[in-house]
Amino acid sequence: MESPGYQRREMRASIAFQTTLSTLLPPASSEEHHFLHCETYNDSAVSSLPVEILVEIFQLVVDGLLCFADFDVLEVQLSPNWVISHVCRAWRSVALSTPSLWASVCIVDDPFTNDKATLLQEYLSRSSQYPLRVTLSSLYDIQKHLEILLLHFNRCTDLDLTVGDEALKTLSTVSGEFPTLERLTIVIYDIYDYPGRSRDPSETTQRVNLFCEAPHLQEVSLHGISIFYLRLPFSQLQSFTGDISQYFEYLILFGLAPQLITATLYLCSAPLPFTLSVPFSHTKLRTLSLYTSIHCIRDLRLPALEVFRIERIKSGGYRHIAELFRESHCPLRSLYLEVPALPWSTLQPILETCSSTLTSLSIRVDEDSALDVYNALSLEGTSCLVPHLEELYVRDDLRPHDGDIEVSFADETFLDMVFWRRDSDGEVALLKSLTMCAPHSPRPFALWELKALEIEGLKVKYYNYAWTKMI
Repeated sequence: MESPGYQRREMRASIAFQTTLSTLLPPASSEEHHFLHCETYNDSAVSSLPVEILVEIFQLVVDGLLCFADFDVLEVQLSPNWVISHVCRAWRSVALSTPSLWASVCIVDDPFTNDKATLLQEYLSRSSQYPLRVTLSSLYDIQKHLEILLLHFNRCTDLDLTVGDEALKTLSTVSGEFPTLERLTIVIYDIYDYPGRSRDPSETTQRVNLFCEAPHLQEVSLHGISIFYLRLPFSQLQSFTGDISQYFEYLILFGLAPQLITATLYLCSAPLPFTLSVPFSHTKLRTLSLYTSIHCIRDLRLPALEVFRIERIKSGGYRHIAELFRESHCPLRSLYLEVPALPWSTLQPILETCSSTLTSLSIRVDEDSALDVYNALSLEGTSCLVPHLEELYVRDDLRPHDGDIEVSFADETFLDMVFWRRDSDGEVALLKSLTMCAPHSPRPFALWELKALEIEGLKVKYYNYAWTKMI
């Protein structure tokens, strides 16, 4: 174990290093000027690169680290833009004259000290007036963060807040304007481990009004917080992702957001024992993804729906899917049923209601339904299901005790269906993409026959782990 003295020396060294990085370099001496123009840098390959190329390289390095959830731009020893600006004066000049390198502000869970505040102010000043993307993840008090960030929110296009429950009180006391904000994400840490549970507005005395002045806001994602808790410009939203804990909450959302095109909902509410006297119709929604429950669609009509996806459904209600498609008369083109294999008697009416428009299909089969599905997809003539299918995703759910049973992809019925979809003389659309998934199962040897189709242009993929189709 390291001694306290060693730890103190390490801490002092770290503080000294960070202070050095945040301090402007003094003017170059004559010796330094001579050094910077000697062969050490000027004769190197990188010195011949145009400034525009250096900027692109630096931008790629900075953007490459933004995909890491724990990336913190205030960690000057690791943050590439800080490091680049202290390699040499030539690079420093390029970095300081390129605001886009400083336009992504990512701050992760850490006590916000005065030194951190100084670094953040310097970081933001270097971004000049460039549009900002701000990501703040902290369980600590965010009051100091907001005091600094508020001065720059007028050029913020993306805001992602992952904060603790107490931060909601801070947000409810702050006012501001977001004239350029396009995307907003709010995640409440302490209750996010319970999907679908969102905060009841009655638990607080104030709502969050900070984001009501955002004329360009189009995409919103809320987890662990109810839509009732925030004042948002719902009428202009085009995309919403969030938890729905009260049965009528999704209906209110659709009513407040008539321009909504895409919705991803995590539902945990039980449906009412009665149906609405008149189904609710949303005429603009084109993409709907549901998690944990599908009973809510019982009272919906979506005449513009083109993409429908469900996953992790805890209870039944699959008959409502066929009813939704049939009564909405929607031009559905993509159907992704990422749920345990349905009996053919349940799956058939769903496919029949959208058979004439469907071009992309993802389903799961088992030993009881596989052959029925493959036969239905390969029948010739007008009785063939989904004649315009171009993309097919199939997951074979083998039971744990079925270790000796080969996956259905090796069956001739499946192979015949695929070959017929590739060469039906115009009876059905040409199958362009085939994705197969069989968790914990090796690729069947029989699939070598598909090599000929791959040469002809069919995209074939095989996964031996639990893969699901995402939108």
